[in-house]
Amino acid sequence: MYLPLNKTPDSPEERKELIGDILKQQEELFAQSIGYIQRLMIQYLIERGYTLDNIELNRGYEVVVSEKERFITSVDILIRLQEKVLYAIKCTPASIESWERFMLAFCRVVEPYQIPFAMVTDGRQGRLINILTGEVKETMDIPKKEDLFASSLKFMPYPSEKLPKEKRILYAFDAIKCCPTCNI
Repeated sequence: MYLPLNKTPDSPEERKELIGDILKQQEELFAQSIGYIQRLMIQYLIERGYTLDNIELNRGYEVVVSEKERFITSVDILIRLQEKVLYAIKCTPASIESWERFMLAFCRVVEPYQIPFAMVTDGRQGRLINILTGEVKETMDIPKKEDLFASSLKFMPYPSEKLPKEKRILYAFDAIKCCPTCNI
């Protein structure tokens, strides 16, 4: 990453451009680290018996908050078996605890049923969330594929009267992760 040190901008426009360049470089490094964590998780899932057909990357979902408000949200990895999403995985290089609430809202809103499990991971540590009970465990363990087939998972919709609140929470997280250089 090249940063011009001890450079005094000649104008406000140049200052804005220098700041924009720095932010873009930071975003690129952040995206590269997420890609690395994704690759680690994909390798781990394959070792647990999942195939590439079971794994979906960077899936976007349109969420309608109101007639005038809609947005696209996504998650890094989905595990799908028998046409149902069982796990949603968020890869982040820092502050995995802060993404727990995002994952709860995401898993409650994006499918017609609640995605049963979520994980937030930095590739070394993870937090596994049971969406139906709200229980959070500090672990990187995802069940083997054959164990998931044997379990009796429930695919229940989230109560419709609570959906608007979850959509707003998801919308707020989406605004936070919006590119800071978009307006530069």
